[in-house]
Amino acid sequence: MNRLLLAVCFAACSSSSPNAGPDGMPSSDGAGSGSGTHGSDLLYPLSNGASWTYVVTAVGAGAACSPGTYTQKIVSANPVGGRAAFQMTSFCTGVTGTYDYAAGSGDEVDFNYNGTWLTLVDPNLTVGHMWPYFNTSYHWERATVSGHDDCWKAVQDVSYTAYMTYCRGVGMVESYSEDLNHAGWDAKLQ
Repeated sequence: MNRLLLAVCFAACSSSSPNAGPDGMPSSDGAGSGSGTHGSDLLYPLSNGASWTYVVTAVGAGAACSPGTYTQKIVSANPVGGRAAFQMTSFCTGVTGTYDYAAGSGDEVDFNYNGTWLTLVDPNLTVGHMWPYFNTSYHWERATVSGHDDCWKAVQDVSYTAYMTYCRGVGMVESYSEDLNHAGWDAKLQ
């Protein structure tokens, strides 16, 4: 399950975010669906009520994320661990409930794992830049996505293949994971 969480966890905003309201909680400015922009120039702009719809296909024998079309949605905005945070569902059928996300400065997005905030999206958008995440790390690569000018791939530094691709103003456009047995999923924004 830890590998699953590493590959399918996503982002949100906090009081240091431009989307924070006067109370320090994320506001609903820029809400939208995954088919368009969210009214922001952030790499992964999120707001209360925002949603993204993904088409999930099995890789090899498949994994915890069932094939089909699923929506990931921010369902609330409540403080967690002293930070303004969003609670988000997952497109992955093997991940139930909600998870907490908050933003640092710029493009940074953090994920709350067992009471510890971990950087999921590092704001240093430089090819090859690495950052720690739980018991692994990620590094940035540029990505080419049709119809988008500024996209980045967060590649997980593991012996299998796992990455998430983000496009500015849209958010996560792909989550791919293929384990050592060549099983996994490919979720692409619809």
